[in-house]
Amino acid sequence: MLVAVTIPGLALLLVALAFTEMTWRKVTGKALVPWMRGTDRPISAVGFEQFDAVFAAGRHHEFAQQQSTLMHRENPGDGAPGGIDVDLTASKATVQHRD
Repeated sequence: MLVAVTIPGLALLLVALAFTEMTWRKVTGKALVPWMRGTDRPISAVGFEQFDAVFAAGRHHEFAQQQSTLMHRENPGDGAPGGIDVDLTASKATVQHRD
């Protein structure tokens, strides 16, 4: 149990989690936890990123920037004059003139 609270023990635990998760995904085709089933990103990747952030201070700022970018997403054309709507699935573009 003492090994689990050390840094090498945590790294080994993350590797074991990654192996378990990849095996589970191969067998069942689903993620282990329900909130990660919509993405292809494994749970262990989150753990490895946080483990890396502990030792590289710049990574913490990079993660914060990614979260900020996701929260403040801008749609194309927001605040732009005129209305241009492009629908790639229907191969159709609509241009509206605004006064």
